Amino acid sequence: MSQPESHTAYILHRRPYRETSLLVELFTEDAGRVGVVARGARKPRKGATPLEPFRPLQVGWGGRGELRSLRGAEALGAPAGLRGEALYLGFYLNELLLRLCARLDPYPRVFGAYRETLAALAHGGRDQCLRLFEAGLLRELGLAPDWGRCGRCGAAVDPEQSYAWEPEVGVVCPACTGDPRPFSGRAVCSLTGGGGADRCERREARDLMRTALAPHLGSRPLASRELLRSVSRGDGSKENP
Repeated sequence: MSQPESHTAYILHRRPYRETSLLVELFTEDAGRVGVVARGARKPRKGATPLEPFRPLQVGWGGRGELRSLRGAEALGAPAGLRGEALYLGFYLNELLLRLCARLDPYPRVFGAYRETLAALAHGGRDQCLRLFEAGLLRELGLAPDWGRCGRCGAAVDPEQSYAWEPEVGVVCPACTGDPRPFSGRAVCSLTGGGGADRCERREARDLMRTALAPHLGSRPLASRELLRSVSRGDGSKENP
């Protein structure tokens, strides 16, 4: 690229802007989430790199303020190749980043985890990779404490115990709470990559992450969850993230 400064990026969202342009939300490795105007992108010239989600790009922009002007975009590889359910789950990842990451605040480890999670989804992964991404995202944003320890006493999570969740505290062990403890230690351990989990424990891990994410996502439903629900067959084979 001819620009003196360029950034590795993925497109999180795009929408029409005026007659020929797009408003694009980028997620970049070194600058975080960046909003840009892609002028003429609705009628791109022949051979131009498609501005599509899940494709790694090298981009450059100019201008100041919260909304920049896209100066160029080149593909760094093929799109992640998400199909069917994996495609909707990719949109779920994008929506989490849009909702939770402030603009122009870099999260390089989140960027790396996002890239790895897209690859895992493309190869048939689902529950474990989604939970690891969610847990890591909250940790990197400072919205969750250490998943491997009780948020009150600091004791290591025991797979044989059950745990509660307290906002702004984290997982809480039996010795520190008298409340019902709906989440097994195995489900909690799975959030840090501590081994696999059976179907019941995977569901517990999903419910724990929903509980942990809810205060930060607000009352507006996630469009990606609604979309996945609308295409589900209703036979229990698909569950929302």
